[in-house]
Amino acid sequence: MATGMHSSQGFRLLVMVLLGVTVAACGGGGGGSSGGGGGSVQTPTPVDPDPDTSSPPDLDEWLRQVIVDRGLTGDPATPRQRQQKTPAQDPLIKLGQLLFFSHTLSGDLTASCASCHMPDFGGSDALSLGVGVSPLDASQVGPPRRLNSLNDQDPAADGKPNMHRNSQTVFNASLYDRSLSYDGRVFVLDKEVRAGGKGQSIRTPETGNLFDVSAADGLLEVFSKFPLTNHNEMRAYLFSSLSEEQYREHLVARLRGEVDTDFLLPQGRDNWLALFRAAFQQPDADAVDVITLVNVQRALAAYMGSMIFIESPWKRYIEGNDSALNATAKKGARLFFAPREEGGLDCVACHSGDFFTNEKFYNVGFPQIGRGFMRAEKDDIGRWNSTRVEQDRYAFRVPSLLNVQVTMPYGHAGTFDDLSEVIRYHANPRQALSGFDFSLQQISQFLGMASYDYAPGHSAAVQAASSFALAEALLPNRELTNSEVNALTVFLRTLTDDCVKNHTCRNQWRPEAGEDPDGNMLVVGENPPADPTLPVEPDPDPEDPPVEPGDYPKTVTLNFTAPGLDTFAELASCSEAPSMVAVNSGLSVFVPRHLFSFGLYDLIGRPLHPHGFDAGTWNLDSVVSIEPTMIAGGVSAAYLDDDCWLDLVYAGGDTSGMVFYRNRGGQLGFDAVDLLTDDPGGKFTGSAMIDLNGDYRREMLLGNLQQKKLPIYSSNEDGDYYPVATLSMSRNTYGMSFADANHDGYPEMFLAHWSPGNVLTAPVFWVNNGGAEVEHNDVAAGLSNNDLSQTWNFSPQFADINADGELDLLLGADFGTSVVMKGKGEGTFENITDRTIITDENGMGSALGDYDNDGDLDWFVTSIFDPSGEAEANWGITGNRLYRNNSVQGDLILENVTDIAGVADGNWGWGACFADFNNDGFLDLFHVNGFGAIPESTSSSEFGQGMIEQYKTITQEYFDSLPRLFINQGDGSFTEEAVMWGILLPSEGRGITCLDHDRDGDIDVALLDHSNGLQFFSNQVGHGFDRRFLSVRLVGESPNTEAIGARVQVTANVGGEFGMQTQTRFAMANTNFNGQNPPDMHFGLGSAMSADLTVSWPSGERWACDDIDTNRFLIFDQRSRPASCTAAP
Repeated sequence: MATGMHSSQGFRLLVMVLLGVTVAACGGGGGGSSGGGGGSVQTPTPVDPDPDTSSPPDLDEWLRQVIVDRGLTGDPATPRQRQQKTPAQDPLIKLGQLLFFSHTLSGDLTASCASCHMPDFGGSDALSLGVGVSPLDASQVGPPRRLNSLNDQDPAADGKPNMHRNSQTVFNASLYDRSLSYDGRVFVLDKEVRAGGKGQSIRTPETGNLFDVSAADGLLEVFSKFPLTNHNEMRAYLFSSLSEEQYREHLVARLRGEVDTDFLLPQGRDNWLALFRAAFQQPDADAVDVITLVNVQRALAAYMGSMIFIESPWKRYIEGNDSALNATAKKGARLFFAPREEGGLDCVACHSGDFFTNEKFYNVGFPQIGRGFMRAEKDDIGRWNSTRVEQDRYAFRVPSLLNVQVTMPYGHAGTFDDLSEVIRYHANPRQALSGFDFSLQQISQFLGMASYDYAPGHSAAVQAASSFALAEALLPNRELTNSEVNALTVFLRTLTDDCVKNHTCRNQWRPEAGEDPDGNMLVVGENPPADPTLPVEPDPDPEDPPVEPGDYPKTVTLNFTAPGLDTFAELASCSEAPSMVAVNSGLSVFVPRHLFSFGLYDLIGRPLHPHGFDAGTWNLDSVVSIEPTMIAGGVSAAYLDDDCWLDLVYAGGDTSGMVFYRNRGGQLGFDAVDLLTDDPGGKFTGSAMIDLNGDYRREMLLGNLQQKKLPIYSSNEDGDYYPVATLSMSRNTYGMSFADANHDGYPEMFLAHWSPGNVLTAPVFWVNNGGAEVEHNDVAAGLSNNDLSQTWNFSPQFADINADGELDLLLGADFGTSVVMKGKGEGTFENITDRTIITDENGMGSALGDYDNDGDLDWFVTSIFDPSGEAEANWGITGNRLYRNNSVQGDLILENVTDIAGVADGNWGWGACFADFNNDGFLDLFHVNGFGAIPESTSSSEFGQGMIEQYKTITQEYFDSLPRLFINQGDGSFTEEAVMWGILLPSEGRGITCLDHDRDGDIDVALLDHSNGLQFFSNQVGHGFDRRFLSVRLVGESPNTEAIGARVQVTANVGGEFGMQTQTRFAMANTNFNGQNPPDMHFGLGSAMSADLTVSWPSGERWACDDIDTNRFLIFDQRSRPASCTAAP
């Protein structure tokens, strides 16, 4: 039970008073909201500074002219129709106050909004970096609040404060019109400026490219729900089976007394109900109707919005009281307002108007400390997270200077305790950074605490960014004299309201202890207890994943029942010769196979198994489910049966479910067949194949969408696939890749997740324990959310990039979070990402291949290229990236060669393949693209249709785009030739697989059109005189049956200007994006009639096979070296 419980007598009196205030406010002759219950605001009598007779008489005249010229009134509130009210004056504000101080709204009952935003500390907490959940004593606020590092579940836990930034003041928060938070991640989309963003479209971190569609109105109401779900602020990594929306509703249900009832006073439910009824003037409303999430938001916003503190000496000076400012303050005001050419500092260029901010964003070069924000590098790139615009990198919103005297520490990371210090630094940040003490012992919160070793490097990167150069031009860029600093400091202190400096006055916004509705109200130093019992919600359904991170099984057993095989079943029927029944024109052309006879389409050209999702899966009303659904869908090529013709695994969504196409052989097409022994439904993003236990049977994994379990299947003696395991997974899974990271022969798994949620309950890295079980191992492997951002992952690529014998990981990820993870041995990795090189803004699909035939793997990442050069929403515009591998002597070195290669313009890119489509000896690139289409049938409501139209508006330039086919020119550059090759069918592509479906020696393409279904393109190059090939299939010793990590090199004279070339392929089981290529390695060989071939097996064994005839499909089994090959050193 909660402790610190107080008598309900005071609470009942409070509710009676609130009801009385409500009646008076409704026009019952009570004189409005100023009557009843201690109505008027208790403001202290202002004390103006003594006049300073040394003030030059012309200084007042100068300032008066500035005030007139700039139209200053000292009152930013009245034009916005805002005014100060106390909780005693309005029952809605009172409700908001009690919610603001209630630990009931935190996951572990250790934090409230007031824990970091206390009126006594200027609406903040007087800490450089706040301490949210997991404090040593939950009743403490401000400097005494310290983290209990033993309870800190953040993967980035470092024993230091768990908040990523300084806690901004909530004073005057309702006066912001364009955005809230340091980086403005909750911001108004409309160009028109309205007070508080009321009645406008507001974008949030959860709405993606859309806007908040809830009933909340204005910035404060919309913003108020986000601290509830931030794990370090209030959620505490709990209730992981719930989405953000579901978790917020859980908190509301807590207030209604429907869940977690043991952690509220028995009368808590009734108390909250009475408060909500009074606040919303619904005296007879049921709890479910009045205690709602949007009403919680409205109440919190009303409380925060009531804290209007603008009655300052400066305001009185503007109103005509010359003695309100002393001479020093007036000198400081002149420095503040005067342009630099007149001896001033022109601070007003950014800190403008009566609110002292233009609400714009600048990178002014402040030091960076703390755990960072969003990225594993622990830097904080500020506004760029929301805009992807380079000038916003490391940029933060210009803060209002009202009440600046009491809102210390200063800066987005709270790096300055003293106002004069921040003034001095801000005037000349480039020079000041060189003298900044990164031991942090000058900051009171960090006395005796270790600093951040990466902080100097991050801070230097801030000032090296082009965005800093833009802002630096607005700064004085000179060292201020002591008298200038003193004058500015004195002036800025005159911007502080008298009430916030007076304990009695500001205490009107703190509730009394007797007003506690449910026993969980913050009473400083008293309640809640230092070590409350955490709420535990029982699993609602045994089929659902566990609720808490600690309840997730560390290992999951793989329940195989089918006997193992001696080799892969399909290999018995494979012929070395190309298919005799495959007919090609020999031209560099792709022919669409969309006729009924091919088995994928009906008589009028429609997919037999269309791709699509139900309205409930799209759930347009929630917004947050739209884009995860929009990017789901994929196709893989695999050997599903016992013949040597490649089959297709297609994730068809709710409309078609999982579809398995069996290859008829030759060029006859495909038949859909039943393959699974159960019906898992259709909510899957894609598929992947791998032999997990070394029995020469491949397992099939299906990426989960909305379902919180990821199934694993394996084949049996009947040719069906039966379930062998289910991984509990709280977040959606997209790309899935496999490789042996610890040299035991069994492949590990990386599962990429793209969606917000609890990273602790959606592990990415799974160790394979001898084929008997898999074990999630993010932390030990160096792949936790502390090491890389797990939130927006798409396309992991495993390979030994630097040829040091250890597996590396290149991870294509969205929102600037792609990373390079260097293998350190024993299945561990280290983040070595160089952000000056890895610059893809929205990493989607990716592929590895040796495009320049230098013997190592290069990395291609699809991204977003904006045709207009200006993003319509929060995406980048510069397109794909090609990173050339320049590693040497074990150093992993990548170079961005995108511009030289000419592969940037891919529209909105997704799945990608490296393949030699024209068999000339050089790898080409094929990738799909498109984004934004939502079926009209998804919703018939006006709101739903509005969502569809909104996406059409902002993504129209990505509709009806053709896939990209970049043909390698052999000189490091590519030309885009999709139309020349007959790719004339637009698609909204997602997944892709590149395969030789007809065994004719060229590479075909199957892709997933999200709005329709599969598209299939048959390559007509064939294997003629100057289009010869080799296909190599490796069979490894168990348990690494697919020889993952093996290298095959083929040397041949491909003819023409390119002559002798050595091509390199690696056996890999990586994703393209929601799909996978088959295990066959294809080499285009031009006119070469023969070639020399080497195989380097993962064991270190090496074979040399000289003078191999071309135009052949070769199978090499590690257990039986053919006579044509010799063991090589």
